[in-house]
Amino acid sequence: MKTTLMAMLITATLMASASSSFAELASFLQASNSEEQLAKDTKPNVVTMKTDAGGGLTNRNGVVTVRADGAYFLMAAAQVGGKVAGSVRLWIRVNGKDVVNSNTEQMIPDASFTAVLVSQGVQMLRSGDTIEAVYSGSAPGLGLIVKKPEGEPVVPSIIFSAFKVN
Repeated sequence: MKTTLMAMLITATLMASASSSFAELASFLQASNSEEQLAKDTKPNVVTMKTDAGGGLTNRNGVVTVRADGAYFLMAAAQVGGKVAGSVRLWIRVNGKDVVNSNTEQMIPDASFTAVLVSQGVQMLRSGDTIEAVYSGSAPGLGLIVKKPEGEPVVPSIIFSAFKVN
């Protein structure tokens, strides 16, 4: 009995240390939002999202914080559309500054039109750096939309992925 208890304790300790090591080595985040995010004006808006899975990165309602230095692959994929015609833009910010050449744009010809807009890139980041996906609409009522097809998963307004590549 004593040997079995000791073996269980050692196994639990090893598993706990392996789990924390994995989280440190495997820095990644998958986040999404199943709520519509429409612009109220033409100013930039931080995309809000909830964490679906992750380790080594934290997400606080769309502000992702890096916990380990390294090169990171970042991708924000938004389902865009709206209630009026115009355009939607999507880009990435690091530490509150827009990432050069990360902006993307989709024209929305009418309220029935939807598309997926993707902004992606690789960034050298340091522990404590923050990442945000940002969008704007050329008019109020444009932005990130949600679809709920019957018998299928929800099409979220955003799917955000980040992972350390080195």
